[in-house]
Amino acid sequence: MIGIIFLTLLISVNELPAAEATDSEKTTVPVRSKKTYVLVVSGINKDPNERLEKDKSVSDLRNFFLDSVKIEAGQLSILMVKSSSADKTSQIPTAENLKKTIDTLARSIKPQDRFIFYYLGQANVVTDKLRFNLPGEDITHEKLAEWLNKISASSTLIVLDCPAAGLAAKAMTCPGRIIVCACTSEQRYSTQFSRYFIPALVDRENDIDADGRVSLLEAFTSTSQHLDNFYRQRQLLKTETPVLEDNQDGIPSRHPWRFEIDGKDGRTASKFFLSE
Repeated sequence: MIGIIFLTLLISVNELPAAEATDSEKTTVPVRSKKTYVLVVSGINKDPNERLEKDKSVSDLRNFFLDSVKIEAGQLSILMVKSSSADKTSQIPTAENLKKTIDTLARSIKPQDRFIFYYLGQANVVTDKLRFNLPGEDITHEKLAEWLNKISASSTLIVLDCPAAGLAAKAMTCPGRIIVCACTSEQRYSTQFSRYFIPALVDRENDIDADGRVSLLEAFTSTSQHLDNFYRQRQLLKTETPVLEDNQDGIPSRHPWRFEIDGKDGRTASKFFLSE
């Protein structure tokens, strides 16, 4: 009799539904955190004063990304000419080295990552093509766009601080990409853009909406204002007007801070933050 009762209880227990595993007991698939990769390319500058100015900008960029954005050193690549005083360990920015570096990054960068490409230096226009002046063979903006399109990051920022930078905007436009140009396609003189843009990225006074962070758009707006003052105070003809493209129409805007009124570029840049 006792054996029958025990068997009945055992069957009843086995028929009870199994208890659900707690959150800590469930097996989770690790999600790869978003990383930021940066490639800074400093091209040729024949003027020694301009060379020193660009070298300082490269040093400031390196410090900004390592100290403020806090990316790992291995996620920052810098290509500079031999005569540069900013980084003696970097590779020379030849077309070959640039392509190899982009190819290497393309193998590491995942869709959930973001990528920042920053060019500063000289460039010139030949037959409606912007040519970035590098040691050895120059490259056109179309060729650079082709190489950069290998990067699978869903969020990309391209900054071109060089003469006639706006000419490259259309060829480089694609979903998830913001393009900042130091000047329009018609403006073909040396630029001062990085001198003001890099400090603007960390200046809390540029946090216009008081959300505790400086957006790319807020830094761009501040830079535009400083450049206006730069030329006005020196009573010089303004030879650079920064433009920004982020709505994929290939036409960069001079006043992206008016995006809510104009319905053009600026919305994506207003939500893009480099340093928290």
